[in-house]
Amino acid sequence: MIKVLAVGCFDLFHRGHLRHLEAAYDLGDQLVVAVTRDRSVNKGIGRPVYGQADRLAIVQAIWCVEKVLLVDESIEALDKVSPDIFALGSEYRRKVLFEDRYFCKKHGIRIRFTNEPRMSSSAIYDRIRADQGS
Repeated sequence: MIKVLAVGCFDLFHRGHLRHLEAAYDLGDQLVVAVTRDRSVNKGIGRPVYGQADRLAIVQAIWCVEKVLLVDESIEALDKVSPDIFALGSEYRRKVLFEDRYFCKKHGIRIRFTNEPRMSSSAIYDRIRADQGS
């Protein structure tokens, strides 16, 4: 059984998140998703919009997600889950954290990138705030 790990904030869940998780699921047999704890979200003022319990529940409800957990950092998820594949969105192709890349290499975890169309929760959030005059 090939275990795949995806990690993210998943605040303002949108179609891009869904497509990424579905593509990550297609890389293996089991998809585990690590959701970033509120205290570790670094998306700016007012974020996350939805607290970790809500974000966890949303991700858990996705058809292809077998298990979810809360983490502060991706390295914590990699250590806890010990996946075969670490799935990242294509926007991270040149932004994989050094410690994640090192951990994966040391433990034989393959890093794979999904190529789904990119959407941005931050852009959605900024557009909503601008529309509200905030």
